[in-house]
Amino acid sequence: MRSLLRTLALMLAPFFAAAVLASPAADFPNRMVRIVVPFPPGGATDTLARLMAEKLSERWKQPVIVENKPGGNTMLGTDMVAKSQPDGHVVGLVTGSHVINPMLSSSVPYDTMNDLTPVMLLTRFHMALYAHPDFPANTPAEVIELAKKSNEKLAYGSATTQSYLGMELLNTMAGIEMEYVPYKGSAQALSDLVGGHIQLMIDPVLLSTLQHVEAGKIKLIGTTGAKPADLTPSVPVFGEVVPGYDFSAAFGLITRAGTPPEVVQKIRDDFAAVMQLPEVAQRVKDIGQEAVASTPEEYAAYIKAETEKWAPVVKATGARID
Repeated sequence: MRSLLRTLALMLAPFFAAAVLASPAADFPNRMVRIVVPFPPGGATDTLARLMAEKLSERWKQPVIVENKPGGNTMLGTDMVAKSQPDGHVVGLVTGSHVINPMLSSSVPYDTMNDLTPVMLLTRFHMALYAHPDFPANTPAEVIELAKKSNEKLAYGSATTQSYLGMELLNTMAGIEMEYVPYKGSAQALSDLVGGHIQLMIDPVLLSTLQHVEAGKIKLIGTTGAKPADLTPSVPVFGEVVPGYDFSAAFGLITRAGTPPEVVQKIRDDFAAVMQLPEVAQRVKDIGQEAVASTPEEYAAYIKAETEKWAPVVKATGARID
């Protein structure tokens, strides 16, 4: 019997080997891979993407480049992925705007659900409200009180529509009305905040931004998640003043719909492996993010849950970007 099994194994081995070689994942990548970042160069996300690109290039033995494509509330960059070949050689970073854009605009140049496929939820991160040092409030409670008493709307800068909706949710729950000032990227918003051109900014809890806080160039009013951020454990959260308020964010990875599932899984697995490298893991921590590295299925479920969360907020506010 053992002799027969050994003979069968030898006979079938070429067929199994051919099947492995025929798998699209076995040949991936076979040329340069592009990571599309829908923000300008220089931000924390861009820096993290470039570090991962370097490590992936070493792993894949192929060039991996970061291509910045800001604009259109991240739609320009995402559209590049949607119009790419369905082979995984173009992937894109997305934020919550990936979920929200179709609710806000009738001119999204792609079908979010049918033209793109989720690869993984990369990281989660906390958001915070920052202020110019001269701003006459220092805590979430004081900001809300000031917004209620002020004759003029308090204006805040933000680089994403999801942040705008997070603030609109705060407006609704706190019974206030603050005004949105849109920016193409966080770097410009931060520059304007430091320069006093705007008084408030909502942006992620980042080590680089906290350095400006420590230097006294800006101040941190509070964070917006359900619990304090790891980088700012003693900073108050808005939920302490507005019970039930919870706004955090995440970065995900997508590619073109129709990409073979085996390729999608390989991209996910290799990104996850790179995120576990000490220098990458430290970088994720330094910029105030929490590594997730979900499966494609888990990311798809997250997108569904976020859609259900934000749809009523968009409807209630009547928010549009076109």
